Amino acid sequence: MTIAYYIASPTWGGGEQYVFDLARSMKAQYNVQPFFLLPAHSDADMISRFSQIGETKVFPYAGKIWRFSPFAGRQLAKLLDARHTDILHINSRHIYFLASWAKRHTSHPLRLIATQHLARPAKSGALWKWIYRQIDVLICVSRLVRETYLRPLREKECFKEVQVIYNSVPVRREEVPEQQPDATPPHLLFHGRICREKGIEPLFQALGMLKDLPFRMTFAGKITDRDRALWERLVFSSPVRDKIEYIGFSNDIRSVMRTCHIGLSPSLAREAGSLSLIDDMSMGLAIITSSSGSQPEIIRHGHNGLLCPPGDPQALAEAMRTLITDPEMTHRLGRQAQQDFFALHAYETFLEKMYHLYFPTETC
Repeated sequence: MTIAYYIASPTWGGGEQYVFDLARSMKAQYNVQPFFLLPAHSDADMISRFSQIGETKVFPYAGKIWRFSPFAGRQLAKLLDARHTDILHINSRHIYFLASWAKRHTSHPLRLIATQHLARPAKSGALWKWIYRQIDVLICVSRLVRETYLRPLREKECFKEVQVIYNSVPVRREEVPEQQPDATPPHLLFHGRICREKGIEPLFQALGMLKDLPFRMTFAGKITDRDRALWERLVFSSPVRDKIEYIGFSNDIRSVMRTCHIGLSPSLAREAGSLSLIDDMSMGLAIITSSSGSQPEIIRHGHNGLLCPPGDPQALAEAMRTLITDPEMTHRLGRQAQQDFFALHAYETFLEKMYHLYFPTETC
């Protein structure tokens, strides 16, 4: 069996990590062979990473001018036929038309799966409704995504099947620390894209309000080009810059997480299904996150984390102060978050659900 994955972005991000983990695990667990299609000008490091687990090919007809091109759709169909592809999994609506056209023009049946990672309304024109009818399963990564995306549509008239499957990360119980590290001083972590919409401004403002407390703060991730000047200004002007460390993008973020106590996700955007949040849960970090987006579907305030209004540095600072000064609460929230991860969001469960969507007539 062969599954083709179309990678929508030319640079690494949460969606690309989702595909990488899924394809690698499907190959290891079920011997399903992955094939990756990437847009032109894709990052060389990203191509190299995907090449480690399967064949990669740059598809030259995926830019804006080709988005609704029957010619490009036929070229995609030829590629899929040449590799005897059974399933095409897409993760961006930018490729929806090409994937749908390809499905209609392959020489053998092709199962088309789409994952919707963003909380935005679906397009509702006649062409889009035709596209939706070609998709065998639409996966929404949270209830928020499903409700938002399907709001302009009549679901039964468009999609054959819609499933809510929360994101997960491939962490096994034996990989997680048995207990949190020594809590002196408390170690805080932000990991992910470092940019304005992820809430770095209110986070720095909140950190400045904690200058009387002992703590360490680590930032891990790529700084977006458009926000590099903002980052440099925030670091330079911070009254706690001596407590802040930036380690860049890490291929082994969990080694860093094993030294941390508190995970911060103060996003300003409506997060559809934050992978960093799930990662923090799996490693037993006490979580502080925004109350917007899908976070309240996973984090219950005071039970397995703390929720704060987005863009409110005062509330964020109070939540951090609470955990920094109360190691017992930090430990309790982190332990509960980890228990909830393995009970509700374990990767083995996620992978089994995905397998049944890929191959609905087979058993594991």
